[in-house]
Amino acid sequence: MSEAHSTYSSQIMDRFGESVTALKKQSKLSTEIAPFIWAIAVLLIVIFAALYINVRTNNETILRTNIMKSTIQVANNIELRLTSTSSTMARVIEKLEQEGPNKEVFDKYGREFLLQNPEVILLRLIEPNGKGITSLVGPRIRNESFRQYNYLDYPPVVRDSIRDAFATKRVVYSSYWEIPYDSTSPNTVIIYPFTLNEKEYALLARISLSRLLEESVPNILRSDYEFSLMHGTELIAGNALYNPPDDFTIPSYIRSADPLPSSIQLYGCNLVESPLIFASPLLFWLGSLMLFLLLLLFFLYKKMVQNQNALDAATKEVELRRSIERSMLMGVLITDMNSTIIYLNQSMCNLCGYSENELLGKESPYPFWGDSTPLPSTILSAKDLNASELPYRFDITIRKKNSQKIKGMLLASPFYSQDGEQSGWIYLIRDNTNDFNSQTLINDAIASYEKLLNSVNSCISVVTHKPSGNILGMRNDLYVETMGSTVKGHQDISRSFHEPFNAEGKRTGDIWVSSMKKWFNVSESRITLPGGSHVTLQTAQDITDKKISEKTLEEQTNKMEISSRLITLGEMASTITHEINQPLTAIVAYTSTAIEVMDNASEVNKKQVIEVFQKVAAQATRIDKIIKNIRSFAKRRSTSLEPILLGNVLNDTMELGKLIEKKYNGVRLNYEVPKTLPTVMCDPVQLVQILLNLIRNAADACTEAKSPNLEITVRVTKEEDHVAIAVEDHGPGINDTMKASLFTPFFSTKKNGLGLGLSTCQTIAEAHNTRLEVRDNPGGGTIFSFELKIVANN
Repeated sequence: MSEAHSTYSSQIMDRFGESVTALKKQSKLSTEIAPFIWAIAVLLIVIFAALYINVRTNNETILRTNIMKSTIQVANNIELRLTSTSSTMARVIEKLEQEGPNKEVFDKYGREFLLQNPEVILLRLIEPNGKGITSLVGPRIRNESFRQYNYLDYPPVVRDSIRDAFATKRVVYSSYWEIPYDSTSPNTVIIYPFTLNEKEYALLARISLSRLLEESVPNILRSDYEFSLMHGTELIAGNALYNPPDDFTIPSYIRSADPLPSSIQLYGCNLVESPLIFASPLLFWLGSLMLFLLLLLFFLYKKMVQNQNALDAATKEVELRRSIERSMLMGVLITDMNSTIIYLNQSMCNLCGYSENELLGKESPYPFWGDSTPLPSTILSAKDLNASELPYRFDITIRKKNSQKIKGMLLASPFYSQDGEQSGWIYLIRDNTNDFNSQTLINDAIASYEKLLNSVNSCISVVTHKPSGNILGMRNDLYVETMGSTVKGHQDISRSFHEPFNAEGKRTGDIWVSSMKKWFNVSESRITLPGGSHVTLQTAQDITDKKISEKTLEEQTNKMEISSRLITLGEMASTITHEINQPLTAIVAYTSTAIEVMDNASEVNKKQVIEVFQKVAAQATRIDKIIKNIRSFAKRRSTSLEPILLGNVLNDTMELGKLIEKKYNGVRLNYEVPKTLPTVMCDPVQLVQILLNLIRNAADACTEAKSPNLEITVRVTKEEDHVAIAVEDHGPGINDTMKASLFTPFFSTKKNGLGLGLSTCQTIAEAHNTRLEVRDNPGGGTIFSFELKIVANN
């Protein structure tokens, strides 16, 4: 059985061998005959070429002789017509001399002249200055389309010819000139001077060169030749386009056209390009014989080429089959309808370790089949095959001859005979172990990636944008739990953004999603994948609880701020009372004095009374200012940053600082401020609160420690883009341990302090995008400082 199937698998090679042998025999026969045919063809071509060259040379000589004679004939006709024109002009002049130079005589004999010379389109009697006395137009010319030149309108060549004629007293022919849109153009003139009654005159005959050439060419020459008047290689009149005389394609001849100026030449050429190839019967029969032999050679050569091409194709097909078998990495296995192996390639043998003889003719189960699964042919025979699903893929286990098992991939397709009927199955099999292991690693990586995504406390989603709509792709479990398995949640968050994407296709921010009643911290990125698809990656973290906590913290901070200000005011209550009592006492004294004066005085001094009441008003204004400052300082309000002139903030600080100076005996506030202060972004009330807190803390520290120097300095330093504000004292200072906890709520260095002052000040500073800094004063004591940005374009 093995030998029978081995013979079957090699039948194709035998058929190829027989075809190649037959084609080689035919190719050898054609190859032996071809050189003789080529030799005869070449000999005939040489003979025919020699005869053809001889005949063509003779014909060209004849044609050139004929065109030369014809051109000379036309040139003689032109000379004859122009000479005749001059003679006729002489007869007209003779009649003018006999009968007088009047218009009647000129018209009578001028018309006869124009009828005899159709190439003349204008006859004019002129004076030496070129002025026309009278003129006649040729009978074929329409007056409305013909331009009769005055002397000054004539081209320079005509004016020059008139001067020459009168100067030399002889007949002058002018050079040609052209008139746009004039059917008679180009033209030349003949000037014939004469003297009558001691006065000089001239007859001017304007000649159309086109009509002169037309009248000079005999009808017998028109069918074989064309003529033109040329100026160099430029066509003046006629239809013959210039062809150099040394060009043998069209025989031509050129000569002078006397008595016209030498610049105008007559050119003639043949209408036919060259002599006919078969003008001679001998050439005709030789050419026919050569053509027959060439056709015979062509068909023989074509047949030989076909045989050679068939041989090359068969050889290439055999070599291709062998190359495919040698180089194909996949194993090829062909079975008949009974699942008997009838063919396999070397790669299949290498894959399973069995030789070709060990597998050919084997029936199911095959030695390399590594598990109990049925053969693909068994599965496919039980179903209707769909061409769009071919080939069918199967994952199999291959048991090699050494009992090693490997993973394999099998592609199965029907195998058809030459009649188009299924005669078996063809399988493509390859080692899939590496792909199997790689797929396992990919699946593990995907699982790890999904686990990583699900461990993130954010809703992660990827949406693909297509013309048909947006498609939700990858998403983690938190997204599904929060927003479901649709794209709606992603889109609701994206639409709630008010900021556009930046140049890099990204945007981030905290946004309120009204459809979910939640706050999210969102980051979005637009990405173009290698395949050209556009996707949006979105990460959204629910920060609703955080926003609520921040709002609660803000409210508590505001309460702390107002509490701190109220504590400050409470501590300075006695000073404030004293500040108000002083103007009140003055008001009482001033009013009592005014009442006493008005009651006892017999006559009221109006000026004196006005002065008293002005003092009362000044004291009342003082009280109003103190109360307004205190009310503004104590009023509860949220942080509101706006452009404020720093000088106004320092003025309010100085007014309230006076209360601190009065409360703390011996404390003196010193303000070191530049002459011009910039505008800064701040909340003026909160900025005053920071400064008063720092001043009061400095006053407490200095008085409690009984420092010898009770001066507190408020120093403002202006830099290029910011100002630095510092409060400096000469108290006991603060050690490094306390500095670390100085801005912590409820931490205080005072015995009875609540620990809210510096913590509140730091919160206010952070709301102003800055921080309070503390450092030792080189001269002893402590320095608290912070910075504020200067607003551009003060």
